[in-house]
Amino acid sequence: MSNQLQQLLKQELTVTQVLRIHGKQFRQITERYSDGHNGRCALGVIMSYYGWNGQDDSEAATKLLGTLTALRYAGIDRNLLIEMNDSGFTFDEIADYIDRIGNNRY
Repeated sequence: MSNQLQQLLKQELTVTQVLRIHGKQFRQITERYSDGHNGRCALGVIMSYYGWNGQDDSEAATKLLGTLTALRYAGIDRNLLIEMNDSGFTFDEIADYIDRIGNNRY
């Protein structure tokens, strides 16, 4: 991982920044948070930003709760995020849409 990316990840990022920057570490998948390896959906990327390792373990619930709290705080509907991801929108396209509708207060 580049030094610049490591520095950015140490800062608190907006949801759209997480999708744009942190999302580059993963292959985008649909219909589940993680494939157990390097694949993540949009919610899975955000969960991983908060420290989830992509495995179904006791930490997954905690990271999901933190992610849902962050989305609610930002005014972002998680169902919209899921629908966009599973419909084939890229992480960048999802982030662009969120920025356009002005719901990125996080």
